[in-house]
Amino acid sequence: MVEYLQKLFESNGFMPHGHCYFWRPEILFTNVIGDGLTSLAYFSIPPILFYITRKRKDLTHRPLFLLFALFIFACGATHLIEIITVWKPFYRLQGAIKIITGLVSVSTAVVLLRAVPTLLALPSHDRLEKVNARLREEVAERERAQVALRQANEALETRVQQRTAQLIKTNRELEREIEIRKRTEEDLLEKNQELVRINADLDNFVYCASNDLKAPIVNIEGLVTALKEEIPQRSEHVNAILKRLDGSLLKVDRTILDLTEVSRLQNEVTNPPVEEVSFAEVLEEVKSDIQDLIAQTGATIEADFSRVKNIHFCRQDLKSILYNLISNALKYHNPLRKPHVLVQTEPIPNCCLLRIADNGQGIDLEKHEYKIFSLFRRLNDQVTGSGIGLYIVKRILDNNNGRIKVKSKIGEGSTFEVYLPKQ
Repeated sequence: MVEYLQKLFESNGFMPHGHCYFWRPEILFTNVIGDGLTSLAYFSIPPILFYITRKRKDLTHRPLFLLFALFIFACGATHLIEIITVWKPFYRLQGAIKIITGLVSVSTAVVLLRAVPTLLALPSHDRLEKVNARLREEVAERERAQVALRQANEALETRVQQRTAQLIKTNRELEREIEIRKRTEEDLLEKNQELVRINADLDNFVYCASNDLKAPIVNIEGLVTALKEEIPQRSEHVNAILKRLDGSLLKVDRTILDLTEVSRLQNEVTNPPVEEVSFAEVLEEVKSDIQDLIAQTGATIEADFSRVKNIHFCRQDLKSILYNLISNALKYHNPLRKPHVLVQTEPIPNCCLLRIADNGQGIDLEKHEYKIFSLFRRLNDQVTGSGIGLYIVKRILDNNNGRIKVKSKIGEGSTFEVYLPKQ
């Protein structure tokens, strides 16, 4: 190999490639001009790709662009050496360039093959336009709602001022007449009862609204099912659209359930029902709920409940904790490897430590440590989600005097340590 590299530019003992053409000009220059134009085109494409990657900082697959630029440049070099060997038989150099081109070509093919699922998952321009249009409609609707709320607040402030003035006047009248004071007290009692009813109505509003939203979603799901039955023979394009529609309905349904759960936790004033709960049973329920996500990602979920098998806790709250942490681990998995989630329990004084560890993308805690458990806070826009899951987990633990810690490293994964108090 050393001798080969030392003689890389030697041509002794070899004939120029032109002899193969018998030095006939019509053959020789046809090949030379063809290789020259090809190499010129190959050498002009990489600068364009480099320029694009430099200007577009938001490119998701920047390394793939750069690898293609290197691959095209190497192909241009092979055509250029073909021109040189017509007169100078540098065949060792030609072989080295071809080996380098081959290695770059294979590397490009491997990287491109691994990126195919991500590239196929990129949304189309029409889909982005529809999403943007829907967002604009939602923004307009929200602005109208804000205007209405502002008007309601102003009316309420006016009513409060009027009530305040009325109470002041009533208090002055109470100082003068006992009989008027009794009537005023009765009136205030009625008003207080009205306010209690209003507060109860407000408490039920979110619950009723969530139920009202469920009905249209169920109707849409029924219409989609009927549409599938009406079109038994469908093209791949129509099947893909129906599949995306099913996925969107599932996401909306999950968001409604999450909002209902948030409302329940925010208005929870009494302790939830507590029972002896098996970690293994609840985990199996969660795995059943996310079996499609497990199959889609090829994930493995390993459990070790040998040290603590059961806990005295609200079954619904424990399931919500496991569901949100495990589903997040699968959604934000590292695309370079299959997701693996380890669920363990460990006894500690006055608590049971529930540990959920994954090998996903990891979280930049220096940047997001105080934002992880905020409502509607999402740390990765490349994955769809509502930003509610971790908030629900934190709220459940706050309501039960528990706590949660996060350990994470970018590219290696995250570990959530949930401290469940003994009840």
